[in-house]
Amino acid sequence: MWQLYQFPLCPFSRKIRLLLGEKGVGYELVRESPWERRDEFVDLNPAGRTPVMVDEGRGQVLIDSNAIAEYFEETVEGKAMINGTAANRAEIRRLVAWFDQEFYFEVTGPLLFERMQKRIVHRQPPDGGAPSEAKKAATMGGSAEAKRPRWGGSPANSA
Repeated sequence: MWQLYQFPLCPFSRKIRLLLGEKGVGYELVRESPWERRDEFVDLNPAGRTPVMVDEGRGQVLIDSNAIAEYFEETVEGKAMINGTAANRAEIRRLVAWFDQEFYFEVTGPLLFERMQKRIVHRQPPDGGAPSEAKKAATMGGSAEAKRPRWGGSPANSA
């Protein structure tokens, strides 16, 4: 059975949990705190980042949310999460990459740092202004992406 090494607040881990649920793939959650840099985890993923999927029975280790998502998209029959024409699939991949990068760096990353990492890892008080800046970024105010028609087209997909 697959094991998903993940941190509950990691958006990339969350993306994989959602994908595995949609695809009906069974897995066991293994909570990993990446900042601890446990030797066993770094042996699996030298970058020390979540998520990581491991199937010891097959001797497989999958690293990075995009690589994991693509693997299950290609190997599990059923509900396609990247569907449509080649152009539509390219657009879905572009949107997923854009969302992963921008949302993490503008919203999730600052919030995790202020609300969790500063308190737990560095034992410092949070900065009150950072969460409000992250909220503003999350609304995507005037973003060109927000003005595009339905993201990734129909039906529901990874985007």
